[in-house]
Amino acid sequence: MTRREDAHALHGKTAIVTGGSRGIGFATARAFLEEGARVAICARNPSRLKEAVARLGAGRRLLGRAADVSDPAQVRAFVEEATSVLGPLHVLVNNAGIAYVGPFVNEPAESISAVVDVNLKGVLYMTRAVLPSMIARGEGVIINVSSGAGLAGFPEIVSYCATKFGVVGFSEALDREVRGSGLRIHALCPGAVATDMQAQYSGAKVGMPPEEVARRIVELATTKRRATPRRCVVTIG
Repeated sequence: MTRREDAHALHGKTAIVTGGSRGIGFATARAFLEEGARVAICARNPSRLKEAVARLGAGRRLLGRAADVSDPAQVRAFVEEATSVLGPLHVLVNNAGIAYVGPFVNEPAESISAVVDVNLKGVLYMTRAVLPSMIARGEGVIINVSSGAGLAGFPEIVSYCATKFGVVGFSEALDREVRGSGLRIHALCPGAVATDMQAQYSGAKVGMPPEEVARRIVELATTKRRATPRRCVVTIG
């Protein structure tokens, strides 16, 4: 099966993408829609989400809802609506993330809590919400967007690094826990990506385009796990 033929496996399938109003999340939602998938996106900013839905323009194959991934009740409600409207879930892309930029000694406690809540707890809450149905059906792919900062520490984004390391550890542990169930778990660790968050850190949108990361996510979502074991952690860039 060629890579392009493999990608057609998304046709008619349902995917959830968190943080889908911009950056990697928006590019991923568009890539899934282009492959014929049904897509539900969430973001915390209603106006930005509304603009993203209008730009994606996929009609009934797209659901956009304001939801905070750090709130378990909002997560459950979003997942329930997404599956009710679009059908059984096949792919979850945990992409939502925030960062504090500056010396860790100056980071307020509220910022530390927010970064941990969105970047790490949000991944756990979303994953826990979708696992029962995926396990019951014996199929599903969960792609957790970590970072190069989840493999090596960088100054000025210390709490962000801590959460992204956590995402990698969580993905590896869950991958082992569900092995043999028909599910696949991946932690994707991109290098620098030209997003608003990158501009927040470096002062400019430098790095690979979000669309390149989105293409890799599509590949991970549609490529069957080989018979031989492999690490669930994938790097790009």
